Amino acid sequence: MTVQPSEPHRPPTDPSPDPPPDPPPVSPYAHSEATRLLCAAVHLDPDYRRRVIAELVEHDERTVPPSLGFDLVTVLAHALRARALELRTGAVLVAIWAAFFCTVCWPLFQHPPSSSYWRSYGDGISGGYGGYYGDSYGQGSASDAALGTLSRYLTPYLANFAVLYALVTLLSWFAKPAEVRARALAGPAGSQAAARRAVGGLRAAVPVIAQILYWTLALATLQDSAPYGVLFPLLLAATVGGHRLLIAQTVRRELARDAFRRQPPRSLPDRPRYRALHAAIAAEQYSQLVVYDPADPFLGSGVPHRPWSFALELKRRKTGPVAPGGTLTARAVLERVLPLVGDLRQAAADTSLDRLRDLEIDHLVYLPYGPTRGDVPREPAEVARHVAEAVDEGGEQRRYFLRVRVGAWDEQVVLTVQLRVHTQGNLLVLEVVPHVLGPVRRDYELRTEAVAQWGTRLWLGRPAVSAFTAGPAAMRSLLHPGGPAGAATESTLVAAARPVVSLRELVASSTVSLFQELDASRYLKTIEERIIDGVRVALEQMGYETGRFEQTVVQVMEGGIHIGSMSGGAVATNGGTAQAGVTPPAGGQPT
Repeated sequence: MTVQPSEPHRPPTDPSPDPPPDPPPVSPYAHSEATRLLCAAVHLDPDYRRRVIAELVEHDERTVPPSLGFDLVTVLAHALRARALELRTGAVLVAIWAAFFCTVCWPLFQHPPSSSYWRSYGDGISGGYGGYYGDSYGQGSASDAALGTLSRYLTPYLANFAVLYALVTLLSWFAKPAEVRARALAGPAGSQAAARRAVGGLRAAVPVIAQILYWTLALATLQDSAPYGVLFPLLLAATVGGHRLLIAQTVRRELARDAFRRQPPRSLPDRPRYRALHAAIAAEQYSQLVVYDPADPFLGSGVPHRPWSFALELKRRKTGPVAPGGTLTARAVLERVLPLVGDLRQAAADTSLDRLRDLEIDHLVYLPYGPTRGDVPREPAEVARHVAEAVDEGGEQRRYFLRVRVGAWDEQVVLTVQLRVHTQGNLLVLEVVPHVLGPVRRDYELRTEAVAQWGTRLWLGRPAVSAFTAGPAAMRSLLHPGGPAGAATESTLVAAARPVVSLRELVASSTVSLFQELDASRYLKTIEERIIDGVRVALEQMGYETGRFEQTVVQVMEGGIHIGSMSGGAVATNGGTAQAGVTPPAGGQPT
């Protein structure tokens, strides 16, 4: 019998860990002008930065609304970077404050006010701090003349610069309006004269007088006392100035128009939580499945622009060529509308720069929100199933819309027209919902361009004065990194996957320029005209009369029948308005 040699023992090998999933692809709108200004806004506006982080990170159970012409991931990455810088600066300021108090107030711990050391301070001021500082508060100094008449019990607290500086700081802090307090650490925001007018004359003058008195006293005692009353405030001012310098450099080097388009988009921190958050936002912000809240179903699209709807009774044509049999369905109407709208991409001239060349057409399905964010399957097969089932469904909860989008002015002015067709019995129901999303606030653009052009010369203004209000701002940032309690609206509601706010709409301007208004009107009228042509073609090809349809369209387009606001419920008929919520834009012009 032959004995087979035994195989050498091999220790079991652990299965190799699964490689990390590939990151989502870079957004096509990561370098748009709207994205650039939103990224600058999170550096220049602490309130907006806190809102971005609160909505996307602290409330990661919420679904994000559609991102029209911008990349939310890039904006969040800049917001997290700006918050990290703010927290580091706040920690440095708090450390300087602690050192200031420990250094200047050390005699209070060695000699409490109740001891005999201070009991004779009012009678012979030559003692006091002299033994500790080495005649820093020597006999006959300016500080003796200023503080020697105070009570011997109050003198220990009022005779040191740490407490005086803290009192002046608190006075300066509470004299500022809330919006100025929030931006005290980041830098000036808007017109300083406007801020002073908002505060009021006396309220603005008191902290200025207190600051002048403090610096006068600190400089007057500089020769015969320890320089802590000047040194530590200057350290605080230098920290505030350095923080603003870093902000200015970021805006100038990374967020200037040319630099922003050349550089790759900033990514989120490489940690499991942020990787999951990146994947969720990337999957939702451009998805064909839109999770909506019934209170605001078109969140993120902007302001409604004369939505209109009508129901038309279908009648067979009695004359003309014989049409094929069958009933008119929503799918049949959309199949005629799609090619006509798509033809708008074809420019009349090769050199045309018309924004309609980049017109986007998407099939959207609106789904009601569920208890958790992951309830909505976003696999391609599931998305296709929802679209196929919802086209002719006509339900209330799940709704299909054909969305036509134009990103004008480098995605600053976003125009969308959403079309829903429904046939029931012998009726054709047509719903057309145009929206206009205005440009990013003008002051963000102006401040970004000013910093990019002038750099730190504009941004470092008066850091020594600003240090008075930057200290409390830094403390607030450390205590509430995401903002003060209640800063994020509806934060106390039950957690649900519903979208609450559009971060793009938060900073959208309520007005547009005349050029932007003309472009918006032209694009919307062109798209609506193609939609009407497509419905007319569908009626003709299916053998239905079109005369009644054309009459109804004329009434609608000339202002006869309109839904003034889908979300507000205002209905206008024959020029009159039954108001139930939101007033539609006057004259149908975009706002």
